[in-house]
Amino acid sequence: MSTFLTGKELETTIDDIIKKAQKVLLLVSPFIKLDDHFQDLFKDHKYNHNLHLIIVFGKNENRVSKSLSKADFEFFKKFPKVSIIYAPKLHGKYYGNEKQGVVTSANLYDYSFINENIEFGVYSEQSMFDQLGITSKVIDNAAFNKCIEVAEENEVVFIKRPVYKSNKLLLNLSKSYVNESEVLLDHTKEYYGFFKRVYSETKKLNDFPEEIIIGKTNKERPVRERKVPKETTNNKKSQSTYTSSNSYEKVGYCIRTGVEIPFNPQQPLSVEAWKEWNEYRNDNYPEKYCHKTGNQSYGKTSMANPILKNYSSNTW
Repeated sequence: MSTFLTGKELETTIDDIIKKAQKVLLLVSPFIKLDDHFQDLFKDHKYNHNLHLIIVFGKNENRVSKSLSKADFEFFKKFPKVSIIYAPKLHGKYYGNEKQGVVTSANLYDYSFINENIEFGVYSEQSMFDQLGITSKVIDNAAFNKCIEVAEENEVVFIKRPVYKSNKLLLNLSKSYVNESEVLLDHTKEYYGFFKRVYSETKKLNDFPEEIIIGKTNKERPVRERKVPKETTNNKKSQSTYTSSNSYEKVGYCIRTGVEIPFNPQQPLSVEAWKEWNEYRNDNYPEKYCHKTGNQSYGKTSMANPILKNYSSNTW
């Protein structure tokens, strides 16, 4: 059953959803800004390794800090089990735990509540049976399930998981928390620095486990990655020989230093080289190497043209 909320009743309900969460706390808001009141609510969960804190924020692709400040990001990173996801097209707002949720117009933003903005919301109670996949016909769970889908489809920024030790005496049917968590992914610098975000691949929520168990063996035999040789002017192999390798497609070279970096013609400089270039921001400044091959360019490459002309017609 759903209930329409507004005013103080809506604010109190959102507070309850945050405070009463035990297994999962799902926060979906384009803009997030925590005042002391919000931080006090979250602090109750700071040492709860059983609670999965899932945060989805969005907007402001060129200045992410306007959507989620660096200080608030660092605050969330301290929790033992947390997933932070960036969804650039996000506009909806939803807050839910394993028992209750609310679809609302209000961002998780102190201004929305301190200034008593006119905000609306629709409250519903969750069915744990639906979340476990036993039934998919519970209407009140539609918002929760849609927000989980958004979280799974968009780019992961930060992942932290609790570490457990299995109890072999009980045939791995029991596990104990070792009072620590492990960061599995952290792209904070890429999001909050001046350097343009460049990844060889985008990670999603389902790429990561729910927890880490010490001593659990990996059933798949690891495969050594083949290192692609750097092409030189004396190498007579054709370009097609290299482009046939998927791994080569991901490798590029800094046009100023020649070091290997992810292949991206929009960002052909290493972090340190980019900092130097950023002082003057001259797109046509002559550089030393070809971004695609690593060959010396003798000043014929630049930020505007990072690939030597004899390769510029090839497919990137």
